[in-house]
Amino acid sequence: RAAAESCETEQTIMVSSYGIAAGASAAVCCYYLVRELKKCQGFLEFDKDAKSGGELVAEVLQAHGIKHLFVLSGGHVAPVYCAAEALGIEVVDVRHEVTSVFAADAAWRLTGRPGVACVTAGPGVTNTVTAVQNAKMAESAVVVLGGATGTILKGRGSLQDIDHMSLMKSIVKWSTTCNCVADIVPAVRKALHVCQSGIPGPVFVELPTDLLYPPSTVIQNVGKMMPRGRSLFTLLLQAFIHRHTNNLFVRASPSPREAPLPVEHQPPSAHAVERTHALLAASLRPVLIIGSQSMQQQSSVGGLVAAVQALGVPVYTMGMARGLLGAPHADLPAPDGRQLLFRHKRADALKQADVVVLAGAVLDFRLQYGAAINPKAKLVVVNKSWANTMMNRPATVSVVGDPALLVMGLAERKQDARWPQHLPWLHHLRDADAAQEQRIRGMAGEEAAGLLNPLQVCLAVNGALTAESVLVLDGGDFVGTAAYCLRPRKALGWLDPGVFGTLGVGAGFALGAHAALPSALIWIMYGDGAFGFSVAELDTFVRHKVPVICVIGNDAGWTQILREQQTLLGRPTACELAHTDYHLVGEGFGAKGFVISQ
Repeated sequence: RAAAESCETEQTIMVSSYGIAAGASAAVCCYYLVRELKKCQGFLEFDKDAKSGGELVAEVLQAHGIKHLFVLSGGHVAPVYCAAEALGIEVVDVRHEVTSVFAADAAWRLTGRPGVACVTAGPGVTNTVTAVQNAKMAESAVVVLGGATGTILKGRGSLQDIDHMSLMKSIVKWSTTCNCVADIVPAVRKALHVCQSGIPGPVFVELPTDLLYPPSTVIQNVGKMMPRGRSLFTLLLQAFIHRHTNNLFVRASPSPREAPLPVEHQPPSAHAVERTHALLAASLRPVLIIGSQSMQQQSSVGGLVAAVQALGVPVYTMGMARGLLGAPHADLPAPDGRQLLFRHKRADALKQADVVVLAGAVLDFRLQYGAAINPKAKLVVVNKSWANTMMNRPATVSVVGDPALLVMGLAERKQDARWPQHLPWLHHLRDADAAQEQRIRGMAGEEAAGLLNPLQVCLAVNGALTAESVLVLDGGDFVGTAAYCLRPRKALGWLDPGVFGTLGVGAGFALGAHAALPSALIWIMYGDGAFGFSVAELDTFVRHKVPVICVIGNDAGWTQILREQQTLLGRPTACELAHTDYHLVGEGFGAKGFVISQ
């Protein structure tokens, strides 16, 4: 009987518990049902002082130290750049969206802060594709903020409405779209973090226009489109529109002023540093090639320079690493009489080397897919990407990590002031470098059949460079010539498109360089073909008072293609241009134009 009574008591308690739970669930359901029904009955009242989505974007950018926003005007994203300007972020408006991303790319390369471009929906986004892919292959931390049609109009034939996400996801590191105002701050914060983390790269954030304007403006515009009538279908449609619009704004947005998320840089393992150090110590003919990836931590470039000098091994540079040791080391020996940085006869050096260290450089077409290097040489490849360490040829030592940190780690482990066995090799490379330099100067003195010798032009430009000069390279044949002659006077004084080989980067890179280094004098070395891609940006230079000198090598053709095409196919088809008066084009945009004929 006691057991039965106890069982009945437990059942009573259980029934009571279930009853309470059921009642609570019903109450919660009723609360949410009433709340959702209220959203359907009409537009809710929102705080008139609440920040718009555009203001939230601008405040996140400001909190992350973004000082410039590169844009081309468009109604979908106007609240973003207007709010940015109000906060003191400099808005640089360009004449083509691709330029805005090129500018953001260059700003990142020279400052270490993500470059940010903001473009309108549809063709505004599609116009950025080439520059975004260039940034991806150059490993540049770029954020593209793309406008989009209002959330309720997607897929309904709205102006400039396309599937941005499907278009962009294959060429960016990460992409997202925002569905309500509360999504904006987390999305932009994550974008600014992801683009810098690990292997840097571009990211894309889609910002529907109804999330960027104040709620009152959005509600007013939606109200104009509200269907009229009392049919059941119309009433249901009205309820849907009310609920959808209210849901854009009801959730509270996180604070846009939170500190940036920390970005970590992966150091190479101590074992990898020791193995590389041992190979260099035992070598007789080492070569260190420093590529653009070594320059991605701009704050550590000084440490990288000191490490290269301490190691004392021969160095060749590629891409952004050009000018790493500055003009004194490009033209004069190091303080102890050893020249460390070499520019010419790299192919010969690699064929004779017994140890080659690729610090942020990869075995792609620029190094003949690995065939440029002595097959018997010990090869060390250090890169942030495991796939890049394995590209085209197996390495003796594959290191996944920051290449600059590896070079600095090697210098820390080096006990002697120099490895004396390298001295004959250094003298050999110095003599070969000097002989090629003399040959170039001799060729520069040759007559060019009534035209200017491009070597002479480039050597003249080189003589005019100062410690504050930044060089931007945009072209084919003329730029190839310039690469032989121009010597950046400092680290981070050279900008070229990178492995993608994109023409048209010149104006955007110059704008980004000016934003990063406002006191710099910027030189753009243009081929005449490449100049045509961004000629309208002369207007941007004039309007924004950007001190830039455009040197256009006018050979009236796509000459880099023409040479091989004429030899192989016997025709100059599609390779011939005109000797256009580009100096007059410049004056038409308000610049000062010169033509040099002697």
